[in-house]
Amino acid sequence: MEPISAQQVLQAAFGEEEEVQVWNFDPARGEAALCRVWLRRGSCKWGALCRHGHDIDLSAYSLRARRGAAMPHLVRGDAKASLESDTVAFVVCGNRAVYDYEDPWVAQRFLAPETAGTHLWSLLPLELAVQTLWSAGSSGAQALLTCKDWHQREISQKMRELTYQEATGAEFPDCSARELSEVMLARRLLLSAQAFSTKSDYQCSPVAQVPQPAPCLAVLLDEAVVFAVLQSGEIRCHRSSTGQLLASSPRLSKGRLLQAATLGKAFILGDDHGGVHLVQRDDLSETKQLRSSGKSAICALAALKANQEAYLCASMDGSLELIQVSDEDSRIQLLAELGAFSMAPALCAFAVGEERVLVSAGPHHLWTWSPGGLKAVAQSRWSGQGICHSCSLNDKLVIATTACCRLQWWSLNGEELRPARSIRTEDGETQAFRASNVGKVVDLCAYGDICASLHANLTHPNLTVVLWQGSSKAEVARIEVSGLGQSLALGAGCLAIASFAGAGRSRAGTNVLHLATQPLFVEKVLKEPKKSKPAKMFAHKSKGGYKNLKTKHAR
Repeated sequence: MEPISAQQVLQAAFGEEEEVQVWNFDPARGEAALCRVWLRRGSCKWGALCRHGHDIDLSAYSLRARRGAAMPHLVRGDAKASLESDTVAFVVCGNRAVYDYEDPWVAQRFLAPETAGTHLWSLLPLELAVQTLWSAGSSGAQALLTCKDWHQREISQKMRELTYQEATGAEFPDCSARELSEVMLARRLLLSAQAFSTKSDYQCSPVAQVPQPAPCLAVLLDEAVVFAVLQSGEIRCHRSSTGQLLASSPRLSKGRLLQAATLGKAFILGDDHGGVHLVQRDDLSETKQLRSSGKSAICALAALKANQEAYLCASMDGSLELIQVSDEDSRIQLLAELGAFSMAPALCAFAVGEERVLVSAGPHHLWTWSPGGLKAVAQSRWSGQGICHSCSLNDKLVIATTACCRLQWWSLNGEELRPARSIRTEDGETQAFRASNVGKVVDLCAYGDICASLHANLTHPNLTVVLWQGSSKAEVARIEVSGLGQSLALGAGCLAIASFAGAGRSRAGTNVLHLATQPLFVEKVLKEPKKSKPAKMFAHKSKGGYKNLKTKHAR
């Protein structure tokens, strides 16, 4: 590329109806006066300890960061007087940079925006351009994602589809950047589906296993820590990376805890006596009893996001209550009587316009609650017995029960909830919504556009975690862990699974919390076989004791 002078850029900038600003080099202040990283990025890892100046910040103009820590000092100059100067460093026209003494592409994009950065790829066929970037590996992907002025949308879309197919093993046409990023974020924990077809090339990476004194009914994630809520009425806080026990709470209830929910800086817990307890997240020893007992056991809890002091509570007798927690008093308001449930229901908060809570007592037995009242969605009775689970994705709701291994998806269409249709293949078989050979659904959780389901099969001593893509409603990957599943939680950088490991040294068995903060499957490193060494031979001590040699006493 031919160099473009600053005077040529200034003459073109004067034709624009915007303010022109010029920064010139100031040789009188020395050659190493400004911090190059601070000037271009607006941040420096050394902070106040940096030995270079942080006087000028041009990060608002999207200047590319260059190598080096120091650069000559700059001074604000006159735009017209700079036409005859050769010390111009930066030129800004309005709210964009049009000249950078280290980056000629800035001036090129200003003078010829229709050809800058696109003339090469526009001459190549689509398949050849995609194959060229794909064969470049991580360098091609980095160049594609970091270029802000990329105009070839077809190439970008094709690269996203290829990346999704390579990561999940399934095709997803018209994959958006948000959907791809959410899949790749969850794939940090589980490798691609292709890894399971060649298990000999992969091995399980280290996972922290933390024994628990009682069964774990819920696992709650909070960045670098994991909270395990035990049925015995105790909350234990562990470090997610190592499993180290950081804090634990005293026993909160005489009965067994059945449900737990979190919002803000507090946990709310419900037991089988109908009691409700509040525990502060920052200090587990700070507890508050909202209600000692009730008519029936607490079977579901959901925290409202709009009102950070309100929780919705469902009991086994069918009563739906609103719990208002404040510093002055704790009020419990009865909202509705839904009738006795044949299956323990689930509560799930979601927002479409106004915040609502889904009350599900089965895949097709639903209500929605909002501040305006309770509304029935589907009333087909579910004949099975067990526990219902639900979770919310971006624009979808997922419901599952312990009576089957099928997931029922509901889509949010405006203000209405509609059941999603099963996806059928060319052979006429339904492959979505159901995971094969995994057993009943024990728990559900969601993060972003990824839904994780925990399955347990009583005939096999292993539990299975299945990841589902919300947009395609298809299985992405799965992993098996020893033991019987209890609960799980999925976050940005951690996967927590609570399981019952079966009979160990004691008849009661052991309860284990599995914590993974890295990919659960990594590529095996093949070790070289040990070299075979010849056997060592020793002479008899009566003949001198020399090894591998004949002594002078031998005849």
